[in-house]
Amino acid sequence: MMKFPAFCLFLLACLLLLPTTAFGAEAPKPIKLYMNEKQLEVQGVQPRIVNDNTIVPVRIIVEQIGAKVSWDEATSKVTIVKDKINIQLVINNVTAIINGKKETLEVGPKIENGSTMLPLRFIGEVLGIEFKWDGATSSVHMFKDVESDSKPVTGPVDVVVPDGGTPNPETKPPGTKPSTGTGNGSGTGTNTGNGTGTVTPDPSVHVITSISLSETEFSVNAKDGTLSPRVLTLANPSRLVFDFPNTTLDESLQKLLVKNSGELPSKQPLVSKVRFSNFNDNPATVRIILDLNAPTEYQTIPSKLPNQWKASIGERKLTVIIDAGHGDNDPGALSITGKHEKEFTLSTAKKVEALLAKDKRVHVLMTRSDDTFIPLDDRVSFANDISADLFLSIHGNSAKATVSGTETYYNRPESLDFANVIHKYAVPATGFADRKVRQADFRVITKTSMPAVLLEVGYLSNKNDESAMYKEAFQDKLAASLVAAIKEYLNLK
Repeated sequence: MMKFPAFCLFLLACLLLLPTTAFGAEAPKPIKLYMNEKQLEVQGVQPRIVNDNTIVPVRIIVEQIGAKVSWDEATSKVTIVKDKINIQLVINNVTAIINGKKETLEVGPKIENGSTMLPLRFIGEVLGIEFKWDGATSSVHMFKDVESDSKPVTGPVDVVVPDGGTPNPETKPPGTKPSTGTGNGSGTGTNTGNGTGTVTPDPSVHVITSISLSETEFSVNAKDGTLSPRVLTLANPSRLVFDFPNTTLDESLQKLLVKNSGELPSKQPLVSKVRFSNFNDNPATVRIILDLNAPTEYQTIPSKLPNQWKASIGERKLTVIIDAGHGDNDPGALSITGKHEKEFTLSTAKKVEALLAKDKRVHVLMTRSDDTFIPLDDRVSFANDISADLFLSIHGNSAKATVSGTETYYNRPESLDFANVIHKYAVPATGFADRKVRQADFRVITKTSMPAVLLEVGYLSNKNDESAMYKEAFQDKLAASLVAAIKEYLNLK
C-alpha cells in the first residue's frame, strides 16, 4: 500500500522540476505605444509581436499617422493613402505595393478577432515616422514632425522616455530596418514617358551639394533653390533632426552612403557626429541628424547665398521650475505646532533654487519667491509658456498623527522617470518612511507639458516629521538631495 503514494510523490517532484514552459509560458508584457512621448490608448485587440515585428490595429494608423484606410473584402486588400503615398497590402501576404512598386514585408497584415492588424514599422517608415523600441518597458516610441522651421526652434531637446529605464541607443523596435525611403523612386528624377526609360531631372527637387558643421555653425548648401528644413527634437539618444523637403543628395554625398546612411565628422563639441541620408523619395527628402553630447539649441541665421541654409549651434541652458506650494491666503496644511505649510515650502524651495543656480548650465525659476498666492493654472501657464524642461512642486502633507513618510507624485507617463529619481534622493535625505512613488491628478503635474513631479516631503500632522521639517539643517540636506536628483535626471555631470 505504500508504493503508490511514494510513486506519486516522486512524480510530483519531477513535475515541479520541469521548466515553466511545460505548463505554459509566462504571458508577455503588453506593448505600449507612444507618439511624440504621449501614450496612446489602444482599445480591443492589443499590439503584439509577430516574427520580431510589432503589428497594431489599423485604427492606430488612421488616428496617429493621419492616413486614410480602405478595405476591399473581395480581395482582402487594405489600401492606405496619405498625401501622395499609396500603400496596398493583402491579408496574410508579405508583398506590398507602394505607388506601384513591389516591396517585401517580413510579416504580412493579419485579421485577429475582427480587427485588421498591420506591421507598424513598415507602414510608419513609408509615411515618414521615426521609431524607437524600449525593450525594458516593451514600448514603441514613434516620432513625427513637431516643429516647423518657419521660426527658430530653441525648445527642449531632451525628452524623457516614459515608464522608466533608458533604452539602448542602438536598440530598435521589432521589425527595424534601415530607412530606405520607400516610394515611387521619383526623388531624383521623373520618367519622360517616351518608352526609353530615360530619366530627366525634376526641377522641383534641389540637389544638396555639401553639409558641414564647424564649432559654431551648421551649414547646408544646394545647387539651387531655397532650403527650409522641418525640425524634430528627439531623445535617448539626444538628437536634432533636420528634414529638407524636395531635396536629394548629389553624387559626392551619395558615395558616402552605406545602407543609405552617411556620416560626417563634427568640429562642434556639443555634437558627436553628423549623419545624413535620402530619407524619403516621395516627396524627395534629405534627413540630417546631429547626434548630441549635451543639451543643444540652434538658431537660423541669414545667408548671403540664396541656396544655403545656416544655423548657429550652441549650448542650451536647461530651465527648471521650482514651485513652492501654497502662499499668502492659501496657507496649506497647519502643522501640529501651528506652523503653516506655505512657510516650509517657500523656505525649502529657495534653498533648492540657490544651490541649483550655481550650475551655469541651468536656468532656475520660482513660481513664487515670497508669500504670494499664485493660482494653480498660472503656475502651469508660467512653466508651459517658457517651455521649461522640468517642474518640481514642494509640499508638506497632513493626515492622522500616526502617519509619517515621504511620497512623490506624478501624473503623466513621461514624468515617471523624473519622479523615481526625485524619490530615490528625497527618502534618504528626509529619513522618513518610504511611502513610494504614486500617481495622482494634482493640477500642476497634470497640465504642465514637461516632466513634472509633486513631492510631499513629510507629514506636518506627525510630531517627528514636523519637528524635523522646520529645521534649517533638514531643509539644507533635503535641498541638496533634490538638486542632486535634478542633475542626475538632466545628465548634468
